[in-house]
Amino acid sequence: MTSIFIPQNSLFYLRLFLGISVGMGLILYSPPVGVDLDLVNLPAFSSWEHPLGCDRLGRDVYSLYSYGVLSTVLIAIPARIATLCFSLFVALIGFISGKFVSYFLNQLSYVFLSIPSLLTALLVVAGMGANFLSLPIAIILSDWALGYESMIARLREIQNSGYVCASLAMGGSRLHVFGRHILPGLVSMVWYLFITGVPTVIMALAIFSFLGVDWSGDIFGPGLGEQIAFSGDYFDRNPGAVLVPILGIILLVIGLGKK
Repeated sequence: MTSIFIPQNSLFYLRLFLGISVGMGLILYSPPVGVDLDLVNLPAFSSWEHPLGCDRLGRDVYSLYSYGVLSTVLIAIPARIATLCFSLFVALIGFISGKFVSYFLNQLSYVFLSIPSLLTALLVVAGMGANFLSLPIAIILSDWALGYESMIARLREIQNSGYVCASLAMGGSRLHVFGRHILPGLVSMVWYLFITGVPTVIMALAIFSFLGVDWSGDIFGPGLGEQIAFSGDYFDRNPGAVLVPILGIILLVIGLGKK
């Protein structure tokens, strides 16, 4: 998991800068899905209309940055929420179904933990293709086991508490006990896993995009990783086309992660 310490005030201003810079780009520019050969490799600060220049297809770099950040957030946040919901659901199934099912789920999680998460995600994307659904599914299958193991460790602590044992002894169903006693105790854990896991998802999406796996090309233009890969060979002509998406990834990882 990615965890970067930044003073609270600095983190606030960084998030403010990220929000304003992306918001202005979304307002001022259309999605960079077209090609303008008259603007190929336009240098930065040479035009008011294109302050950060254009890449080797004539697409505005500022527009690429703004819509690249937007497409990343639209996948990263829902994918992380869905991953934690899936992990929580698996933990619930194991708790209410008895020792045999719980043992099977634990062994299944060990299998997923033993496989590199990026490999799992790439296999899913290769099988389903790159679209709005396949990327979240790839993230879920590659990351659910880590969240599940963290939740199970906390669940076992709560399960041995006096009020849980008393509730079960008095005839409470395991579903009732999970909803009334265990779930509230998992809230802080789930929130922590969400905050610390979002940067990991952002980096995974950047890697997918760098490898050419991107869902938003026809809607919002290329992702941040694809922008880096596309303009890397032309760094000497327009370094901004490479440095700006790198900056976007860094701002997302720090701004949306735990301080």
